[in-house]
Amino acid sequence: MAEARFFDRLNAAERARIESCATRRSYARGDTVFLHGDPAGDVFVVVSGQIKLTLGARDGREVLIEIRGEGEIIGEMALIDQAPRSASGFALTTPTDVLVLSTRDFGRLIDEDLGLTRRLLDEMVRKLRETTFHQLEFGLDGVRGRVARRIDELAARVGRVGDDGTIAFRSPITQQELADWAGVSRQAVVKELSRLRAVGVISTRGSRWVIEDPCRLRARASELSGL
Repeated sequence: MAEARFFDRLNAAERARIESCATRRSYARGDTVFLHGDPAGDVFVVVSGQIKLTLGARDGREVLIEIRGEGEIIGEMALIDQAPRSASGFALTTPTDVLVLSTRDFGRLIDEDLGLTRRLLDEMVRKLRETTFHQLEFGLDGVRGRVARRIDELAARVGRVGDDGTIAFRSPITQQELADWAGVSRQAVVKELSRLRAVGVISTRGSRWVIEDPCRLRARASELSGL
């Protein structure tokens, strides 16, 4: 079961306070939510859909560094340092619906509600642990574990579990984006996908993916590093 995110942890009163101060926006796949270097005047809460966070590479590509989805908050660090956006955000699915609050309004809500403050701190700690894990991953883990972990996370975010236990989805990211996310080359992703297909862990047909054996995928994701 996926870990509960920021908005999912809120009680009805806390959600109502946020919604009363927020503007709801809807994006189609590929729409720009914000750009790297923009003033960080807003906080975003993802209601549905997915947003990919990217950084510009020297060759002009937008490199995928993280995905944020339903229940997650984006831009909360602006409450502390008021620094410009450290990454760009693009809608990954259609529709992607978000609640948008000014940092001033969100800061006021945090100041007035200790419960909401605690929920925000929980979310920030979760993200810090996630970042620390990824750093450890890049330093100690191999291609096989990293690719399997990103596929497993993608399936958890956008997949549907069938009656037979398989997980089916249309991948919203390309093989190159999967490679960027895992911190490996595209060629390494192609090879690992071939291995996973060969042993019956996944099947793919264009953008349609099926995780045929989720347990084996998770075992493959953890067997090298022991994390």
